[in-house]
Amino acid sequence: MLFTSAPLCFTGDSLLEFTLRCERGARSGLAHAHWRVGRGPFTQTHLRKVLQRAAGSNSGLLSRRKRNVNNNPQFQPPMYQVSIAENQPAGTFVVVLKAADPDEGEAGRLEYFLEALFDRLVDRETVDYYVLLGEANEQGRDPGPRSATASVHNIVEDDNDNAPQFSEKRYIVQIPEDLTPNTEILQVTATDQDRGNNAVVHFSIMSGNTRGQFYIDAQTGKLDLVSQLDYEMNKEYTLRIRAQDGGRPPLSNISGLVTVQVLDVNDNAPIFVSTPFQATVLENVPVGYSVIHIQAIDADAGDNSRLEYRLTETTPNFPFTINNSTGWIVVASELDRESVDFYSFGVEARDHGAPAMSSSASISMTILDVNDNNPEFTQKAYYMRLNEDASIGTSVVTVSAVDQDINSIFHHQPERRRPDNPRSTAGLQAGK
Repeated sequence: MLFTSAPLCFTGDSLLEFTLRCERGARSGLAHAHWRVGRGPFTQTHLRKVLQRAAGSNSGLLSRRKRNVNNNPQFQPPMYQVSIAENQPAGTFVVVLKAADPDEGEAGRLEYFLEALFDRLVDRETVDYYVLLGEANEQGRDPGPRSATASVHNIVEDDNDNAPQFSEKRYIVQIPEDLTPNTEILQVTATDQDRGNNAVVHFSIMSGNTRGQFYIDAQTGKLDLVSQLDYEMNKEYTLRIRAQDGGRPPLSNISGLVTVQVLDVNDNAPIFVSTPFQATVLENVPVGYSVIHIQAIDADAGDNSRLEYRLTETTPNFPFTINNSTGWIVVASELDRESVDFYSFGVEARDHGAPAMSSSASISMTILDVNDNNPEFTQKAYYMRLNEDASIGTSVVTVSAVDQDINSIFHHQPERRRPDNPRSTAGLQAGK
Protein backbone atom coordinates (compact mmCIF):
# COMPACT_ATOMS: atom_id res chain seq x y z
CA MET A 1 0.00 0.00 0.00
CA LEU A 2 1.38 3.44 -0.93
CA PHE A 3 1.12 6.40 1.42
CA THR A 4 1.76 9.85 0.03
CA SER A 5 2.16 13.33 1.45
CA ALA A 6 2.60 12.13 4.96
CA PRO A 7 3.72 14.98 7.22
CA LEU A 8 6.92 14.24 9.11
CA CYS A 9 8.23 16.15 12.11
CA PHE A 10 11.99 16.44 12.58
CA THR A 11 12.99 17.03 16.12
CA GLY A 12 14.63 20.43 16.50
CA ASP A 13 14.00 21.40 12.89
CA SER A 14 11.26 22.83 10.75
CA LEU A 15 8.35 20.82 9.47
CA LEU A 16 9.40 19.33 6.17
CA GLU A 17 7.13 17.58 3.68
CA PHE A 18 8.19 14.11 2.56
CA THR A 19 6.57 11.36 0.51
CA LEU A 20 6.79 7.99 2.17
CA ARG A 21 6.55 4.87 0.05
CA CYS A 22 6.18 1.46 1.69
CA GLU A 23 4.29 -1.80 1.34
CA ARG A 24 1.39 -2.73 3.61
CA GLY A 25 2.66 -4.41 6.64
CA ALA A 26 6.23 -3.38 5.90
CA ARG A 27 8.32 -2.08 8.72
CA SER A 28 10.32 0.30 6.54
CA GLY A 29 9.94 2.47 3.49
CA LEU A 30 11.58 5.17 1.36
CA ALA A 31 10.93 8.81 2.13
CA HIS A 32 11.61 11.32 -0.66
CA ALA A 33 11.75 15.08 -0.03
CA HIS A 34 9.21 17.07 -1.97
CA TRP A 35 11.61 20.10 -2.04
CA ARG A 36 15.29 20.53 -1.82
CA VAL A 37 16.76 20.50 1.65
CA GLY A 38 19.92 22.51 2.26
CA ARG A 39 22.86 20.97 4.01
CA GLY A 40 22.43 21.35 7.74
CA PRO A 41 24.92 20.91 10.55
CA PHE A 42 24.75 17.18 10.15
CA THR A 43 24.47 14.63 7.33
CA GLN A 44 22.45 11.92 9.06
CA THR A 45 19.74 12.34 11.68
CA HIS A 46 17.50 10.05 13.55
CA LEU A 47 14.03 11.39 13.18
CA ARG A 48 10.82 10.36 14.69
CA LYS A 49 8.22 9.77 12.12
CA VAL A 50 4.61 10.21 12.83
CA LEU A 51 2.27 8.48 10.48
CA GLN A 52 -1.15 9.84 10.60
CA ARG A 53 -3.85 7.68 9.25
CA ALA A 54 -7.52 7.91 9.37
CA ALA A 55 -7.67 4.98 11.75
CA GLY A 56 -5.06 6.24 14.09
CA SER A 57 -1.36 6.92 14.31
CA ASN A 58 1.86 5.11 14.78
CA SER A 59 5.38 6.36 15.17
CA GLY A 60 8.80 5.01 14.70
CA LEU A 61 12.35 5.93 13.82
CA LEU A 62 13.28 7.06 10.39
CA SER A 63 16.86 6.84 9.33
CA ARG A 64 17.47 9.67 6.77
CA ARG A 65 20.47 10.10 4.57
CA LYS A 66 20.38 13.66 3.26
CA ARG A 67 21.77 14.38 -0.18
CA ASN A 68 24.12 17.47 -0.29
CA VAL A 69 22.94 19.83 -3.09
CA ASN A 70 25.30 22.62 -4.37
CA ASN A 71 24.05 26.01 -3.13
CA ASN A 72 24.92 29.55 -4.23
CA PRO A 73 27.39 31.46 -2.09
CA GLN A 74 26.06 34.65 -0.55
CA PHE A 75 27.83 37.95 0.24
CA GLN A 76 27.28 39.34 3.67
CA PRO A 77 26.27 42.11 3.14
CA PRO A 78 25.38 42.22 -0.57
CA MET A 79 26.46 45.89 -0.85
CA TYR A 80 29.53 47.61 0.60
CA GLN A 81 30.10 51.34 0.96
CA VAL A 82 33.61 52.49 1.81
CA SER A 83 35.61 55.71 1.80
CA ILE A 84 39.14 55.83 0.47
CA ALA A 85 41.63 58.68 0.50
CA GLU A 86 43.05 59.74 -2.83
CA ASN A 87 46.74 59.31 -3.58
CA GLN A 88 46.97 56.16 -1.44
CA PRO A 89 49.82 53.89 -2.54
CA ALA A 90 49.19 50.55 -4.16
CA GLY A 91 48.48 47.81 -1.65
CA THR A 92 46.60 50.06 0.78
CA PHE A 93 43.86 48.11 2.58
CA VAL A 94 40.36 49.23 1.62
CA VAL A 95 37.74 46.62 2.58
CA VAL A 96 37.30 42.87 3.05
CA LEU A 97 34.57 41.22 1.03
CA LYS A 98 32.94 38.27 2.80
CA ALA A 99 30.83 35.59 1.22
CA ALA A 100 29.52 32.36 2.76
CA ASP A 101 28.79 29.02 1.14
CA PRO A 102 27.24 26.18 3.21
CA ASP A 103 28.57 23.56 0.84
CA GLU A 104 31.49 21.28 1.57
CA GLY A 105 34.62 20.54 -0.34
CA GLU A 106 35.20 22.25 -3.66
CA ALA A 107 31.63 23.45 -3.63
CA GLY A 108 32.35 25.47 -0.52
CA ARG A 109 35.76 26.85 -1.49
CA LEU A 110 35.41 30.41 -2.76
CA GLU A 111 37.52 32.50 -5.08
CA TYR A 112 37.05 36.26 -5.23
CA PHE A 113 37.29 38.47 -8.27
CA LEU A 114 36.93 42.22 -8.85
CA GLU A 115 35.66 43.57 -12.11
CA ALA A 116 38.27 46.36 -12.34
CA LEU A 117 41.90 46.81 -11.38
CA PHE A 118 43.79 50.11 -11.34
CA ASP A 119 47.41 50.67 -12.15
CA ARG A 120 47.50 54.29 -10.98
CA LEU A 121 46.71 56.34 -7.91
CA VAL A 122 43.15 57.27 -7.20
CA ASP A 123 42.57 60.94 -8.07
CA ARG A 124 39.40 62.50 -6.68
CA GLU A 125 39.67 65.43 -9.09
CA THR A 126 39.36 62.93 -11.96
CA VAL A 127 36.80 60.48 -10.50
CA ASP A 128 35.34 60.94 -7.04
CA TYR A 129 33.03 57.91 -6.92
CA TYR A 130 33.58 54.33 -8.02
CA VAL A 131 31.11 51.43 -8.12
CA LEU A 132 32.89 48.10 -8.44
CA LEU A 133 31.46 44.61 -8.69
CA GLY A 134 32.92 41.88 -6.51
CA GLU A 135 32.31 38.22 -7.40
CA ALA A 136 32.68 35.05 -5.34
CA ASN A 137 32.98 31.81 -7.32
CA GLU A 138 32.95 28.23 -5.99
CA GLN A 139 33.92 25.04 -7.76
CA GLY A 140 30.91 22.82 -7.15
CA ARG A 141 29.73 20.41 -9.85
CA ASP A 142 26.14 19.63 -8.99
CA PRO A 143 24.52 21.32 -10.75
CA GLY A 144 27.69 23.28 -11.55
CA PRO A 145 29.86 26.13 -10.27
CA ARG A 146 27.89 28.76 -8.44
CA SER A 147 28.70 32.45 -7.88
CA ALA A 148 27.48 35.54 -6.12
CA THR A 149 28.08 39.24 -6.64
CA ALA A 150 28.23 42.27 -4.39
CA SER A 151 28.56 45.95 -5.29
CA VAL A 152 31.32 47.99 -3.71
CA HIS A 153 30.63 51.74 -3.59
CA ASN A 154 33.85 53.71 -3.15
CA ILE A 155 33.69 57.35 -2.10
CA VAL A 156 37.04 59.04 -2.75
CA GLU A 157 37.96 61.44 0.04
CA ASP A 158 39.81 64.60 -0.92
CA ASP A 159 43.50 65.12 -0.24
CA ASN A 160 44.97 68.63 -0.41
CA ASP A 161 47.06 67.96 -3.48
CA ASN A 162 46.16 70.97 -5.62
CA ALA A 163 47.37 74.54 -5.15
CA PRO A 164 45.01 77.40 -6.07
CA GLN A 165 45.20 78.62 -9.64
CA PHE A 166 44.66 82.24 -10.66
CA SER A 167 42.09 82.96 -13.35
CA GLU A 168 44.64 85.15 -15.18
CA LYS A 169 48.42 85.16 -15.37
CA ARG A 170 48.50 88.94 -15.02
CA TYR A 171 45.78 91.36 -14.07
CA ILE A 172 46.04 94.87 -15.56
CA VAL A 173 43.96 97.78 -14.32
CA GLN A 174 44.11 101.48 -15.17
CA ILE A 175 42.96 104.08 -12.67
CA PRO A 176 43.15 107.90 -12.63
CA GLU A 177 45.51 109.42 -10.13
CA ASP A 178 42.69 111.37 -8.48
CA LEU A 179 40.62 108.25 -7.72
CA THR A 180 38.98 108.49 -4.33
CA PRO A 181 40.61 106.26 -1.67
CA ASN A 182 38.70 103.21 -0.37
CA THR A 183 37.50 102.45 -3.89
CA GLU A 184 37.53 98.92 -5.32
CA ILE A 185 39.69 98.75 -8.43
CA LEU A 186 39.87 95.01 -9.22
CA GLN A 187 38.87 91.55 -8.06
CA VAL A 188 41.42 88.76 -8.15
CA THR A 189 40.01 85.25 -8.47
CA ALA A 190 41.58 81.83 -7.98
CA THR A 191 40.12 78.33 -7.85
CA ASP A 192 41.24 75.13 -6.16
CA GLN A 193 40.24 71.72 -7.54
CA ASP A 194 40.18 70.21 -4.08
CA ARG A 195 37.09 70.09 -1.88
CA GLY A 196 35.97 71.58 1.42
CA ASN A 197 38.55 73.57 3.34
CA ASN A 198 41.17 72.34 0.90
CA ALA A 199 39.44 74.47 -1.74
CA VAL A 200 38.88 77.61 0.36
CA VAL A 201 41.24 80.28 -1.02
CA HIS A 202 42.64 83.26 0.89
CA PHE A 203 44.48 86.16 -0.76
CA SER A 204 47.30 88.41 0.40
CA ILE A 205 49.74 90.93 -1.13
CA MET A 206 53.29 89.60 -1.08
CA SER A 207 55.23 92.53 -2.57
CA GLY A 208 54.92 95.81 -4.46
CA ASN A 209 52.84 97.56 -1.81
CA THR A 210 55.69 99.32 -0.03
CA ARG A 211 53.67 102.46 0.69
CA GLY A 212 50.58 100.56 1.72
CA GLN A 213 48.42 102.16 -0.95
CA PHE A 214 46.49 98.97 -1.73
CA TYR A 215 44.49 96.44 0.29
CA ILE A 216 43.16 93.04 -0.75
CA ASP A 217 40.26 91.31 0.98
CA ALA A 218 41.53 87.89 2.06
CA GLN A 219 38.23 86.12 1.37
CA THR A 220 36.89 87.87 -1.75
CA GLY A 221 40.10 88.94 -3.51
CA LYS A 222 38.75 92.48 -3.98
CA LEU A 223 41.61 94.96 -4.37
CA ASP A 224 41.00 98.45 -2.97
CA LEU A 225 42.88 101.72 -3.22
CA VAL A 226 43.43 103.01 0.31
CA SER A 227 45.51 106.18 -0.20
CA GLN A 228 45.86 108.87 -2.83
CA LEU A 229 47.99 108.18 -5.89
CA ASP A 230 50.25 110.65 -7.68
CA TYR A 231 51.06 110.02 -11.32
CA GLU A 232 54.07 112.32 -11.08
CA MET A 233 55.50 110.20 -8.23
CA ASN A 234 54.80 106.72 -9.57
CA LYS A 235 53.18 105.83 -12.86
CA GLU A 236 52.84 102.07 -12.34
CA TYR A 237 52.68 99.51 -9.54
CA THR A 238 53.27 95.76 -9.79
CA LEU A 239 51.75 93.74 -6.95
CA ARG A 240 52.52 90.07 -6.34
CA ILE A 241 49.51 88.24 -4.96
CA ARG A 242 49.50 84.99 -2.97
CA ALA A 243 46.56 82.59 -3.09
CA GLN A 244 46.61 80.04 -0.25
CA ASP A 245 44.11 77.27 0.44
CA GLY A 246 42.78 76.12 3.80
CA GLY A 247 44.32 72.65 3.75
CA ARG A 248 46.58 71.19 6.41
CA PRO A 249 49.29 71.83 5.46
CA PRO A 250 48.16 74.64 3.14
CA LEU A 251 49.27 74.97 -0.46
CA SER A 252 50.09 78.37 -1.96
CA ASN A 253 50.47 79.99 -5.35
CA ILE A 254 52.45 83.23 -5.47
CA SER A 255 52.45 83.67 -9.25
CA GLY A 256 49.59 86.17 -9.30
CA LEU A 257 50.60 89.57 -10.68
CA VAL A 258 48.54 92.76 -10.68
CA THR A 259 49.74 95.75 -12.70
CA VAL A 260 48.14 99.03 -11.66
CA GLN A 261 48.66 101.71 -14.30
CA VAL A 262 48.11 105.23 -13.00
CA LEU A 263 46.47 107.58 -15.50
CA ASP A 264 47.49 111.22 -15.54
CA VAL A 265 45.07 113.92 -14.47
CA ASN A 266 45.76 117.57 -15.32
CA ASP A 267 46.58 118.59 -11.78
CA ASN A 268 49.82 120.49 -12.39
CA ALA A 269 50.16 124.00 -13.79
CA PRO A 270 53.15 124.84 -16.00
CA ILE A 271 56.26 126.05 -14.20
CA PHE A 272 58.68 128.50 -15.85
CA VAL A 273 62.29 127.43 -15.76
CA SER A 274 63.62 130.75 -14.44
CA THR A 275 61.84 133.94 -13.52
CA PRO A 276 61.83 136.80 -13.95
CA PHE A 277 63.10 136.80 -17.52
CA GLN A 278 65.53 139.58 -18.45
CA ALA A 279 67.12 140.29 -21.81
CA THR A 280 68.95 142.98 -23.77
CA VAL A 281 68.88 143.62 -27.48
CA LEU A 282 70.60 146.08 -29.78
CA GLU A 283 68.28 148.58 -31.29
CA ASN A 284 69.46 147.87 -34.82
CA VAL A 285 68.78 144.09 -34.95
CA PRO A 286 66.64 143.03 -37.90
CA VAL A 287 62.99 142.06 -37.68
CA GLY A 288 62.65 138.37 -36.83
CA TYR A 289 65.71 138.37 -34.61
CA SER A 290 65.36 135.87 -31.72
CA VAL A 291 65.93 137.65 -28.45
CA ILE A 292 65.19 135.24 -25.59
CA HIS A 293 63.87 131.71 -25.14
CA ILE A 294 61.00 131.38 -22.69
CA GLN A 295 60.70 127.86 -21.32
CA ALA A 296 58.18 126.23 -18.99
CA ILE A 297 57.66 122.62 -17.96
CA ASP A 298 54.57 120.69 -16.91
CA ALA A 299 54.80 117.58 -14.72
CA ASP A 300 51.72 116.06 -16.29
CA ALA A 301 51.72 113.88 -19.40
CA GLY A 302 50.31 113.97 -22.90
CA ASP A 303 48.14 116.95 -23.74
CA ASN A 304 48.19 117.85 -20.07
CA SER A 305 51.84 118.80 -20.51
CA ARG A 306 51.75 120.25 -24.05
CA LEU A 307 52.20 124.00 -23.69
CA GLU A 308 51.40 127.13 -25.65
CA TYR A 309 52.87 130.57 -25.00
CA ARG A 310 51.50 134.08 -25.46
CA LEU A 311 52.60 137.57 -24.49
CA THR A 312 50.52 139.61 -22.08
CA GLU A 313 50.46 143.24 -20.95
CA THR A 314 51.47 144.51 -24.36
CA THR A 315 50.44 147.60 -26.34
CA PRO A 316 49.34 148.00 -29.96
CA ASN A 317 52.22 147.72 -32.43
CA PHE A 318 54.29 146.00 -29.79
CA PRO A 319 57.76 145.34 -31.25
CA PHE A 320 58.04 141.80 -29.91
CA THR A 321 56.14 138.58 -30.48
CA ILE A 322 56.49 134.99 -29.23
CA ASN A 323 56.39 131.67 -31.03
CA ASN A 324 53.49 129.98 -29.24
CA SER A 325 55.04 126.52 -29.58
CA THR A 326 58.75 127.08 -29.01
CA GLY A 327 58.62 130.04 -26.62
CA TRP A 328 61.16 132.13 -28.55
CA ILE A 329 60.57 135.88 -28.36
CA VAL A 330 61.50 137.61 -31.62
CA VAL A 331 61.61 141.19 -32.86
CA ALA A 332 58.40 142.00 -34.67
CA SER A 333 59.25 145.56 -35.82
CA GLU A 334 62.20 147.96 -35.87
CA LEU A 335 63.52 149.05 -32.52
CA ASP A 336 64.60 152.55 -31.61
CA ARG A 337 66.28 153.02 -28.31
CA GLU A 338 65.92 156.76 -28.63
CA SER A 339 62.13 156.26 -28.64
CA VAL A 340 61.74 153.41 -26.10
CA ASP A 341 64.72 151.96 -24.35
CA PHE A 342 62.96 149.54 -21.97
CA TYR A 343 59.99 147.19 -22.18
CA SER A 344 58.26 145.34 -19.38
CA PHE A 345 55.56 142.85 -20.27
CA GLY A 346 54.27 139.40 -19.35
CA VAL A 347 54.21 135.89 -20.76
CA GLU A 348 51.71 133.10 -20.16
CA ALA A 349 52.21 129.33 -20.56
CA ARG A 350 49.00 127.29 -20.88
CA ASP A 351 48.64 123.51 -21.17
CA HIS A 352 46.11 121.57 -23.27
CA GLY A 353 44.42 119.78 -20.40
CA ALA A 354 40.71 119.83 -19.74
CA PRO A 355 40.34 122.12 -17.99
CA ALA A 356 43.53 123.88 -18.98
CA MET A 357 45.98 125.21 -16.41
CA SER A 358 48.32 128.17 -16.90
CA SER A 359 51.10 130.18 -15.29
CA SER A 360 52.48 133.68 -15.91
CA ALA A 361 55.87 135.34 -15.68
CA SER A 362 57.31 138.82 -16.25
CA ILE A 363 59.86 139.85 -18.87
CA SER A 364 62.18 142.88 -18.82
CA MET A 365 63.68 143.91 -22.16
CA THR A 366 66.42 146.55 -22.34
CA ILE A 367 67.22 148.12 -25.72
CA LEU A 368 70.92 148.75 -26.23
CA ASP A 369 72.16 151.86 -28.01
CA VAL A 370 73.73 151.85 -31.41
CA ASN A 371 75.51 154.95 -32.82
CA ASP A 372 72.85 155.69 -35.34
CA ASN A 373 72.38 159.46 -34.77
CA ASN A 374 74.60 162.42 -35.93
CA PRO A 375 75.41 165.22 -33.51
CA GLU A 376 73.39 168.42 -33.94
CA PHE A 377 74.32 171.97 -32.87
CA THR A 378 71.93 173.65 -30.59
CA GLN A 379 71.91 176.68 -32.97
CA LYS A 380 72.12 176.76 -36.65
CA ALA A 381 74.32 179.91 -36.65
CA TYR A 382 76.47 181.74 -34.15
CA TYR A 383 77.31 185.50 -34.61
CA MET A 384 80.19 187.28 -32.87
CA ARG A 385 82.44 190.32 -33.02
CA LEU A 386 86.15 189.98 -32.74
CA ASN A 387 88.65 192.81 -32.39
CA GLU A 388 91.42 192.61 -34.78
CA ASP A 389 93.93 192.99 -32.07
CA ALA A 390 92.54 190.06 -30.06
CA SER A 391 95.32 187.93 -28.90
CA ILE A 392 95.65 184.31 -29.67
CA GLY A 393 93.68 182.21 -27.24
CA THR A 394 90.99 184.78 -26.67
CA SER A 395 87.55 183.13 -26.15
CA VAL A 396 85.37 184.18 -28.97
CA VAL A 397 82.12 182.17 -28.70
CA THR A 398 80.73 179.04 -27.05
CA VAL A 399 79.04 176.53 -29.27
CA SER A 400 77.22 173.33 -28.23
CA ALA A 401 75.96 170.21 -29.96
CA VAL A 402 73.85 167.27 -28.87
CA ASP A 403 73.65 163.59 -29.87
CA GLN A 404 70.65 161.38 -29.08
CA ASP A 405 72.91 158.40 -28.69
CA ILE A 406 74.33 157.70 -25.28
CA ASN A 407 77.86 158.15 -24.05
CA SER A 408 78.66 160.48 -26.92
CA ILE A 409 81.91 162.50 -26.76
CA PHE A 410 82.16 165.41 -29.15
CA HIS A 411 85.09 167.19 -30.65
CA HIS A 412 84.66 170.37 -32.70
CA GLN A 413 86.66 171.29 -35.72
CA PRO A 414 86.47 174.93 -36.98
CA GLU A 415 86.87 175.61 -40.64
CA ARG A 416 89.72 177.87 -41.82
CA ARG A 417 88.80 181.55 -42.18
CA ARG A 418 89.22 183.31 -45.48
CA PRO A 419 91.89 186.02 -45.03
CA ASP A 420 90.78 187.96 -48.07
CA ASN A 421 87.35 188.58 -46.54
CA PRO A 422 87.38 189.83 -42.96
CA ARG A 423 83.58 189.63 -42.75
CA SER A 424 83.34 186.09 -43.96
CA THR A 425 81.71 183.37 -41.86
CA ALA A 426 83.48 180.30 -40.55
CA GLY A 427 82.00 176.85 -40.17
CA LEU A 428 82.26 174.40 -37.30
CA GLN A 429 82.01 170.63 -37.32
CA ALA A 430 81.02 168.59 -34.33
CA GLY A 431 82.20 165.03 -34.34
CA LYS A 432 82.29 161.99 -32.06
